[in-house]
Amino acid sequence: MKKYHLLTWGSLCATALMALCAMTAVSCAEDGYDDDERFESTVTNSQLASPELTKDCFSTQVSSDGSERIKVTWKVVAGASGYQCNVNNVDDPANPVAILDSIVDGITVSFPMTEDTKYEVSVRTLGNAKLGNSDAAEASTYAYSTMIEAIVVPEGSDVAEYINANIQDTEDEQAFELKAGITYTCNSPIEFLDHKVTLRGDKVKHPIVVFGAEGRIYTSSQLKLKFIDFDCTEMATKWGVIEMSPEPPASKSAESQEIGAGKNSNKPADVFVLMDPIVVQNCGFKNVPSCFFSVGACSWGIQDLRILNSVIQMNNDGSRNSNGSFISAYSSEFKSPNGGSFYYGCIRNITIQESTVYNIAENSKCFTIRFNNKDIDRVFPTADGTFTAKDNTMIRMFDKKNFADRTPQQAKYVITMYNNIWLNCYLLQKLCHQNCSYDTDQSMNVVYAYSDFGTLDTTDKNKWGTEEDPGISQTEILKELDFTKENYGLDFTATGALSSTIGDPRWK
Repeated sequence: MKKYHLLTWGSLCATALMALCAMTAVSCAEDGYDDDERFESTVTNSQLASPELTKDCFSTQVSSDGSERIKVTWKVVAGASGYQCNVNNVDDPANPVAILDSIVDGITVSFPMTEDTKYEVSVRTLGNAKLGNSDAAEASTYAYSTMIEAIVVPEGSDVAEYINANIQDTEDEQAFELKAGITYTCNSPIEFLDHKVTLRGDKVKHPIVVFGAEGRIYTSSQLKLKFIDFDCTEMATKWGVIEMSPEPPASKSAESQEIGAGKNSNKPADVFVLMDPIVVQNCGFKNVPSCFFSVGACSWGIQDLRILNSVIQMNNDGSRNSNGSFISAYSSEFKSPNGGSFYYGCIRNITIQESTVYNIAENSKCFTIRFNNKDIDRVFPTADGTFTAKDNTMIRMFDKKNFADRTPQQAKYVITMYNNIWLNCYLLQKLCHQNCSYDTDQSMNVVYAYSDFGTLDTTDKNKWGTEEDPGISQTEILKELDFTKENYGLDFTATGALSSTIGDPRWK
């Protein structure tokens, strides 16, 4: 890089060249420079200031492999030799984790982006001894989050009452945030209706939502629940903790969305359809009395249901609802958009990953997963779908009733299972139908037994089971969640030769 010098060409040329020089300075800063090749700054013998950081300084870069990075760009500080840049993960403000600690001679840094993470970014201008300039007295800092901005629910509020009064009429995703470590009540249904909503708490100190008899969550659109613990002990519902709205908008009908059904000559069926995902992530649920997720009163086609890194403790003996499955596409009334009944709803894709699901009660009445309709193309254009289970611990789900009912029975339905412990779960073969397709390692997947070890069904034993005792304490599997303790006061550590290497990672 060459040095640039002003020439005496008159006032107009001088003005033009000054603008050119300013542009060159920005270019040098972006491309990097060293002390021997530097734009000659007019700033000398000064204490420099740090560059201002604002929201506009941040952007996202997508790499060729699909990973994302956060890019930070600031304005040049004339007379500087470089910048001290620091980035910390501050999900736990008391224990920040260093992500970046670097001196740069440009005006840009980047670092890997992690979902749902809070960062503190600081940039401090460094002086230049050759110009007599000293470091900035302090760094500029900015709190940056990869979470969307949220409305904070005040302490002391009833969650349903506050959200129902403050939800925004917008097609954009919106968020509500519960304060870290605070306990809230929820004495009526939260009506998310046809709004895309994230309801989140705090990663480190989950808030607690205590449901009253009428408490539950209704939705007709995209829903994400994250970093919250839910006490369902007093719930009176026969159906779901999370339930599709009993009065969905007409815009959710298959007809309104122009979603044809393959078995209906690609004409829309008389059914409601949700194409956006329902995601439960990093949550705890205590004493779920019936369904965890249910389509509720109406007939629905659900595209995508995900349970990720969560602990769900059921207290479901089947007496409240013989159709009270853990996950249920079976409707209570089968109401359809045109006012009649449609009996062929379904859940197209189910994912359960890095989670623990267990039931402290015996249940001989309810299927664990009730698909309701084995023919997905009665609702959707094609018959393909998925059930994916990876790195889970599932216990007593349910111990005296078939694990699944009406599993899609064809090669277009793909079942993926890796590294799961299924303990005292009855007739897994009813999920794993012989006509489905499989992506699974059976040699490193299942530790499986009924209430008495060694009484596996022949098909389960030959295809999915082992009579190895996983060594999980029988007293542990009868415990309710304790929100005041680490890992909810549970210890499902397995000691068997195979089982100690698989299952929910939190117990390894």
